[in-house]
Amino acid sequence: MEFQQGISWLNDTETILRFIQRLVHELDELKEHLLVLEEGEVLFSQGDPLEDVYLLLEGQVKLTRTQADDSDITLTTLNPGSFVGLIAFTTGEPTLTTAKIIQKGMALKMKPQQFEQYLSDHPRLKHPLQQLMLNNMIQRYKSNIRLHTRTHLLNKELGKERDDLKNAYKRLEETHQQLIHQEKMATLGELVAGFAHEVNNPASALMRSAENLIEIYSTFEESDATYQLFKLGLQSEPLDSAELRKQMLHIEKQFPWVHDRASVRKLAQMPGNALQIIKEQRKKQDIENLINHFEAGRMIHNIRIASNRIANLVKSLKSYSRQDRNKEEFTDIREGIKDTVLVLSNRLKYINLNLDLNDIPKTCIQVGDLNQVWTNILVNACDALNDSGEITFSTKHVAGKIVVEITDNGPGIPEDIIHRIFEANFTTKNQGAKFGLGLGLPISNEIIKRSGGNIEAENLDEGGARFRITLPVKDDC
Repeated sequence: MEFQQGISWLNDTETILRFIQRLVHELDELKEHLLVLEEGEVLFSQGDPLEDVYLLLEGQVKLTRTQADDSDITLTTLNPGSFVGLIAFTTGEPTLTTAKIIQKGMALKMKPQQFEQYLSDHPRLKHPLQQLMLNNMIQRYKSNIRLHTRTHLLNKELGKERDDLKNAYKRLEETHQQLIHQEKMATLGELVAGFAHEVNNPASALMRSAENLIEIYSTFEESDATYQLFKLGLQSEPLDSAELRKQMLHIEKQFPWVHDRASVRKLAQMPGNALQIIKEQRKKQDIENLINHFEAGRMIHNIRIASNRIANLVKSLKSYSRQDRNKEEFTDIREGIKDTVLVLSNRLKYINLNLDLNDIPKTCIQVGDLNQVWTNILVNACDALNDSGEITFSTKHVAGKIVVEITDNGPGIPEDIIHRIFEANFTTKNQGAKFGLGLGLPISNEIIKRSGGNIEAENLDEGGARFRITLPVKDDC
């Protein structure tokens, strides 16, 4: 038999196998090494020292390997023409696999010395066996390459799935935080709406009572001194402490007959025309009575101011806590900024707040959610400033976008965390940091992103931090 050289020959296992089978029938010494393979029989087990090598002539053998967790994986199934135990045969080391017959057949079973002797004594057999062994090694090398390729692809797929899983987990966390936030705000909105309703009623009653008192006084003649004093009281303005003390000294000289200190204080808060009326009427009416008419006007004036302030606060509270905040509306976001500032007025009372709210176009936005953004940033700024310092709130319209900037002159944001302050679940409040960041900024980031905008933070060279929010201008909802 002549063999062709090259790849076609190396792959021609069937031809080699037929040649070897023919030699087995011709050579009696080879017949002695024939081994019948029964299905289910184990040729060798993993870790066993191997004294023989098997050339599979017929049937199939499955190679398996037991893992550390006692699970078995199938490595390959060997067909006729394959050497079984080839690695252990060539290295002399214990077998790495377990060989189990899954289809009955026939094999040549030889010890290493016998194998080498046949190669030496039978030149006709030497070359086919060497080629067959080489073919086996090439096939296993190809299998190894395919396995590495498949492993690489699987690793890539696993990496992608891992990234997808991380992104899905991140979105789940963000959604979870958003749901908690929405639930809290819905509860807060209900509480605020109820509180605003309860406060609005007595405030309205105060306003109506003040207006009724004014109507009662208006029935007096215009020339009536008490009515004139009442009207002047309605227009009075408070004096600061220094001006009041100075005015009291002046009153003591102008009204030497008034010895009561409380009356002197009340007279000192009157304008000149009111004092003139009292001088003219002092011999006709009791001076305490005249002072009380002015005081009545001044008190009703204060009630009107306080009632209006309560009404404005209630209006802002209702606007701030929008029950329909999940609906977009075409609005001027500066109104929401003003509502937020008014609601946080107690927190901002020691802060020098500058509102530079330039004209900007209206846009379609969820006002209630956006108010939360202003609240979170302002509260964080107050924390950073330790309730003293300066905050500037500005708006402008740039290239079709609305830009809102909140700048403070505080200590700034630590550089080691500034790149993380918008991450979901990131907070420094449980790390003892002086800069009071909570979950508000991640939620603010989510709100702005959902609106199609962008939010970023930076430290200023002159000190302090600046948050810049950019929102698209939408012509309708």
